Amino acid sequence: MPLSDNITRLRVTDGKTIEDVAEGARLPVALVAGLESGRSSGSPKSLKALAGYFGVSVDALLR
Repeated sequence: MPLSDNITRLRVTDGKTIEDVAEGARLPVALVAGLESGRSSGSPKSLKALAGYFGVSVDALLR
C-alpha cells in the first residue's frame, strides 16, 4: 500500500481530519494534504512525525 493510502487509512480510522493530523504531528496542513494525495513524498523528519502521531513505525507508513 502506498504512503498516501496508509496515511488516509490511519487518519480515517482515527476519525481525524487532515487539519487534526497536521496539528498533532506539528506539520503544515499543506504537507499532510500533499502526502495524502501523493503529490509529496515527505522528508524523513515529517515521516517520523506522522509515524509518532499515529503510533506506528516509519516502515509501517511506507509499506
